[in-house]
Order: sequence, then C-alpha cells, then structure tokens
Amino acid sequence: MKMWARATWRKSIAQLKEEESHEKYERTLGLFDLIMIGIGGTVGSGVFATAGLIARDYAGPAAILSWIFAGIGCILSSGAFMELSCLIPADGSTYAYAYHALGELPATIAGFLLTLEYGISSAGNARAWSSKFVAWLKLMFDIDGPAWMRPKGTSIDLYAGLLLTICVLIVLCGLSIGKRLINVITLTKISVVLFIIIAGITKFQPANLDPFVPPAQINDNGQSVFGWSGVMLGASASFYGYIGYDEVCCLAGEAINPRKNIPRAVLGTVLGAAALSIMATLSIVGMQKYSQINAEESYGVAFESVGYHWASPIVQTGEVVTMPVGILIGFLAQPRVQSAMAKDGLMPAIFAKLDKNGNPKHGAVLIGLFLIALATCIEFQILWNFISLGILLAFNMTNLSLLIVRFEATAIKCRQHELKLPFVLTVFTISSWLAALHWQESMIAPSSTETSYYNYMKRAGIYVACIFTAVAVAMVILLAMNSPKQAAANDLFRCPGVPLVPCLATFFNWLLAVQMPISTVVMMTVWILMAVCVYLGFGLRYGGGSRYAL
Repeated sequence: MKMWARATWRKSIAQLKEEESHEKYERTLGLFDLIMIGIGGTVGSGVFATAGLIARDYAGPAAILSWIFAGIGCILSSGAFMELSCLIPADGSTYAYAYHALGELPATIAGFLLTLEYGISSAGNARAWSSKFVAWLKLMFDIDGPAWMRPKGTSIDLYAGLLLTICVLIVLCGLSIGKRLINVITLTKISVVLFIIIAGITKFQPANLDPFVPPAQINDNGQSVFGWSGVMLGASASFYGYIGYDEVCCLAGEAINPRKNIPRAVLGTVLGAAALSIMATLSIVGMQKYSQINAEESYGVAFESVGYHWASPIVQTGEVVTMPVGILIGFLAQPRVQSAMAKDGLMPAIFAKLDKNGNPKHGAVLIGLFLIALATCIEFQILWNFISLGILLAFNMTNLSLLIVRFEATAIKCRQHELKLPFVLTVFTISSWLAALHWQESMIAPSSTETSYYNYMKRAGIYVACIFTAVAVAMVILLAMNSPKQAAANDLFRCPGVPLVPCLATFFNWLLAVQMPISTVVMMTVWILMAVCVYLGFGLRYGGGSRYAL
C-alpha cells in the first residue's frame, strides 16, 4: 500500500505555484514566437513527409478527409491542453499535467511518451530529411554525394546524424538564438506551402478525384486500406502532422504571460496547421492520380508531371531548407521534459542542471548524443506507428487529467448512491477503448483472416460495440449531470463543453489508436514497462513523493 501511495502521489497546485516562483528559466517567448514554434513543428513534418504517402497507400483522394478528421480530433484534445497549460504554466506539457492529476508513476510514463514525440521523432525526421537532401543534390547540381555518407547495404546515414548535430549545437547556444532562426525558417516554410497550394490548384484536375474513396483492399502488411477503413488509417498517420501545439505547451515555462499566450498559440497552431495541411493535400491529389503519387518526393514529382518543371526545384529546395526547423523544435522541447523530470527526482540530477542562461545544457548534450547515434544508425520506417501511438496515449492522459481537475471536488451521484470519480473515469476509459476496438474490427476494417477472433467480431462485434458505447455514454451523462458550477471569470482559459469535449477527444484518439498493428502495441507495452522499471528503480527512491509527507 505504501508503494501504491507513492506511485499515485500528486503535486498540489500550491506546490506547483511554489516551483513556478523559483523557476530559473527566462521567459522570452511571446505569442508570435509560440505560434511559429507550433506551426514550425507541425507543418512540413506532416505535409512534406506524409501527405503523399497517405494519399497513395492509405486513402486515395479521401486523404483530404483523413486530414480533416485528424484536425477535428486535435481541436477536441487542444481544449484540455489550453486549460491545463493555464493552470500549470510550466515546462513538461502532459508530464506536468499528469503529475498534478494522475500521480507520480503516470507522470513518469507520460515523460517516456513525450520522449517518443519529441526526441525520437526528431531523429526519424532527420532520416526523412536526408532522403530529400540527397534527391535535391542530384536535381540541382547533378551530384550524388559521397558514398560513405550513406553506404549502400547498411543503415548508416551520416547526413541525418550531421543535421541533428547542428540542431543540438543551436539549442546549446540558447533559446534566444534558436527562436529567431525558428521564426525565419517557419515563415519561409509557410511561404513554400502557400506556393504549393496556389501553384497546384492552377493545375487541378477534378478527374483525379474519381473515385474519391477508392474500393477497400488489403495491402501486403495485412492492413485494410482505401475505403473508409483507409480514411481512418490515414487519419491515424496524419495525426502526427498536428502535434506542434503540444510542443508549445511543453515550453510554457519560458513563455511570456503563459496563461494568455499559450491558449492563443495552441488554437492558432491547430487552425493554421489544419488549413495548410488540408489545402496542400487537396493540391497534390488534384494534380496527380493518387496511384501515381511519389511518396518520398510528392510535390516535386507532381509538379514535374503537370509540366511545371520550374516549380519542382522551388518546392524541393523549400522542403530541404525548412524541414530541419521541425527537427530543431522537437529537440528543443526534449531537454525541457527531462529537466522537469530530473527536478522531480525521476531522472538523474544532471538533466536538471542549467547554465548561466537558464538552458538545460547537460541534458541537451546527453540526449543529443543518443539521438545523433539513433538518427545515424537506425532505420525509422517501423517506428512511425510507434511514435503516433505514443502521442495518442499522451493526449488521452491530458484529457483524463482535465476531467480529474474539473470533477475531483464534486460528488458523483447516481440516484441514491455516490460513486467515486476514479471508478467513473476508469469505466469510461476502458469502455470507450473497447467500443473503439469493436467498431474498428467489426465495421470499419473487419479482418479477412478466418480465425476465432474474426468469427467473434463477425457475429457479436457490432452488438458488443453498442454495449460498450452505451456504457461510455452513460458515464459521460453521469459526469454531465453532476458537473460543477463554472468558477467566476478570471484570467484562466476554460475548455468549453466539459465533460463532452474531452470524452469525445478520448474516444476519437482510441479510434485512431486501434488502427495500429499488433507489433506496434507490443512495442508500446515494452516501452511503458521500461518507464515503470525506471520509476521502481530510481523514481520511487528519489521522486517528489519521497520529499513530501504522503
């Protein structure tokens, strides 16, 4: 019981405010800087890297719907981030929220999930950039580049390692230098995407959108692609292209007037990224038949195919020049998460050490060396689903944290009985996940392999999905009926439509999460077990709960 009490120990608002008052970070990020960080970390990482892949391999022209659905899901989840970032304006994003609402062990797990979202995804994006850089050298200068930079028959990629090394050095120079570079490159990136949209629409061919939703089929990996199952699979893949607003929240500890600027920056990031991503996808599926899209050099090849040979070098140059800003922003957030965990005793103290300018220099060097090695040596195709699943789980932890913050002081009454909030939220979380799983396996993308699981889903899947959906809805109604009165107006943003909005966001995130193959689920299970082991071996001894009376 003592271990359970430690694992579920939570930081109070009073403790969070005390920590904020002693914070050594210099608040230098204004609203414009935050929006540039959000859009810079979002647009490009999604559009340049995945738009063509989603259209060609997953959804066809209906990739437009994939981006719309993912955008709606992110807008739903963003409400929780905006409210909690006002309540807890500190570095760490989901980690900080989970520490206050869920406990010390869940916070450790959240920190591991954010490492996937920030650090490891930065290494993966460096690999994606490397392929574009090599193609750009050949296009512009007819240069193949030294063979030893990307030796054939190996997974070594020194271009990716070099780019990540440059990002680490920029972060070590300080946030003031990094934010100026981010602002300039992000504005350039937005200009490139607008060019793609405008130039592409001038060659828009409505015939390329027929059929808008291609007939469903099974790909070589056993996934159900195209059809409406492909649209949802595309939404799961495109979800990664909206995560910049989480990075904005992660830097709340260095934001000027975070209680006002963070919510505005989050909303600006989501809406801006959605508009640019949806229109850029419309541009490419209008220029080229979805089956002919080049997944790696989508826009450059598309412009070549419609006779805009002059546009292809502009687009490819824009991609090569602007993609690194997303990598820089991801790495910029990573040492902040580690620093927050280290200050709480959940990681070694060296990660919390700051230099004279308030930068977590030691942590940046250590994690930087690890990520440079990762980008240099590891192929990342298998990890993208793994990273996306981590993001979805982190988002659901944030939505759950908001529900706890709103309802923990409220009695949940059902007729003559009073229910405990943890019971209600646990029932909702599990039933919404099971509902999403059964809808996916029985209707959206039923399996074609004759197994006992297939037979179960075919015969009973829809009925079971309805039962679990009804249970989840009942929990939402129960929360709504006992919803506390809204607090008096103050300077804190409050998410509208609670509990419906965070509950809808949770279900939508589950609906995307169940798209993942079983291998990804196994990898995530191992990753979470690693987080638990780190907590039991280190955090349990040195964590915040050991320094406060329980």
